[in-house]
Amino acid sequence: MSLERLPALLLLACLATPGLALAVPPGGTLYVKAKNTHVKASSSPTANTLVVLQPGKQVTYNGREGTTPWCKVTVPADKKGSVEGFVYQANLAVSPPSLEVTSKNPGKPLSPEAFASSGAAVKALGPGAIEYGKSLSRPESVGQLIKLEELAASIDTAQVAEYARAGGLPEVVGRPEVAKRPAKKGDK
Repeated sequence: MSLERLPALLLLACLATPGLALAVPPGGTLYVKAKNTHVKASSSPTANTLVVLQPGKQVTYNGREGTTPWCKVTVPADKKGSVEGFVYQANLAVSPPSLEVTSKNPGKPLSPEAFASSGAAVKALGPGAIEYGKSLSRPESVGQLIKLEELAASIDTAQVAEYARAGGLPEVVGRPEVAKRPAKKGDK
């Protein structure tokens, strides 16, 4: 996989994950929209994880961390009380995940947690979406999306990290030394 195809994939990823329009004031409720969202001890990607949340979980928004894309949140914990930490804003939404995905029983919607853990949440096109797409005025779009899925599957985290490094961006994935590095001051 060449780095020349990576910009197209990153553009697709950006379009699929719009930024959070924070119309919620501090103290308001936000919802987790990404599977395995980590609540961190600080606004550093390498900070210790305090708790891992699943789609649909409510958090209390306590404001942004300066001009960074990290949000201060409070998470009601089951038995331990509340946990305060930081969540990357792209993992949060102002409304709960949609229950439009249904199980085999059309009258019973599938929970967002079950959908996310099924693996279906990471596949853009299922058989129903492909058939529907072919019935629209631009059926070639289905083939284009299938090719983009194939391209996305061919890119590993090391390639994403290299692309970020080449563009002067911070590396968030693909760096094995991040896991080995000692904790920074302020990390818990």
